[in-house]
Amino acid sequence: MTEQQGINIDSRKLFNLGANLLIAGFINQSPDNAKKLFKELKQGASVSSGELTGANNGIKIPIKLELDRSEYRGQFNYPNFERSLKAMLQKFQTEVRKDKELKDLRTLTNESTGGIVFNLPTGIEADGHLNVLMLGIEPQPDFLIVRLMFINPDQFSSAN
Repeated sequence: MTEQQGINIDSRKLFNLGANLLIAGFINQSPDNAKKLFKELKQGASVSSGELTGANNGIKIPIKLELDRSEYRGQFNYPNFERSLKAMLQKFQTEVRKDKELKDLRTLTNESTGGIVFNLPTGIEADGHLNVLMLGIEPQPDFLIVRLMFINPDQFSSAN
């Protein structure tokens, strides 16, 4: 994925990496540990979440989890976050069921950074507000960021 390290990671593998990281961090954790991780992310922390090891060269790339909630509307709390996350993971699961090899995986790519966003927006209504969650992967020189992003829901309204 990053040219400096000579690593190229297929978007399907990044999709699986992102989904598995979220499942491990929130679904397969005790409620207390999941809430602790949420609190760190809510406060803007970049949370170390493991590493990738290159199969051919053994290079290790640290992975960090981040949250961008700048476009979130309404009360941002754990129950609303958890609902959004579970809805997104359900959408991911449906995508895998429809296309086991993820041949038709839709991504948006930032050519200048090499970052990608999986084009599977997940909207939920919470406290009278629509919020849309997406997952992106952003390569950095020495690590990989898996970023949960709440994006402006207005671009998904029926009027547009």
